[in-house]
Amino acid sequence: MLQRFDKRNRDLLVNVNGKLVHRDEAGVSRFDSVVQGGDAVWEGLRVYDGRIFKLREHLGRLRSSALALAFTDIPWDEKIIEEIRRTLVANAMRDGVHIRLTLTRGLKVTSGMDPRLNQAGPTLIVLAEHKAPVYDRSGLRLITSSLRRFGPDTLDPKIHHANLIQSILAKIEANAAGADDALMLDQRGFIAETNATNLYSSCARAS
Repeated sequence: MLQRFDKRNRDLLVNVNGKLVHRDEAGVSRFDSVVQGGDAVWEGLRVYDGRIFKLREHLGRLRSSALALAFTDIPWDEKIIEEIRRTLVANAMRDGVHIRLTLTRGLKVTSGMDPRLNQAGPTLIVLAEHKAPVYDRSGLRLITSSLRRFGPDTLDPKIHHANLIQSILAKIEANAAGADDALMLDQRGFIAETNATNLYSSCARAS
């Protein structure tokens, strides 16, 4: 499924560490950890009639992921909620909105992987867009990706990190096959998830 540009998003204001700037001007430093190595955590939020669906649960997972990656000076939920509110108000958004909430490890004093080079605290990015849900109820065409999800002994799947190259490569496979998404298995061959969404199954027991 190919998402399309919504003209209402042409002049979005993006919130980067509390500063609201036009989408064409919004910039993250070349020394930010998300640029250096995808060192960030994120959540996708949806806004319905002025309310964010399961906001506290998403913020809880964001914090848990950041703690698992040993981030320091993680902003409190109230601070994050206020920056989300400011972003929605600045863009006059109330419904049919998707928010990409990203927390990076922050700026490094020099390039490198060592987290001790991060001495300025995390960078909070709030990107809100007018966007309908990507998937409808008509169903999806899936392929099984040749790429396997990492096991918990390689990378804890509970960490919602921003290094998505594995998912992107699986999506490339799906695109090449003319499918909507790719089903990803774990190292033992069990179903893990698709490249972009969780996968749930349901079954009914005959009486």
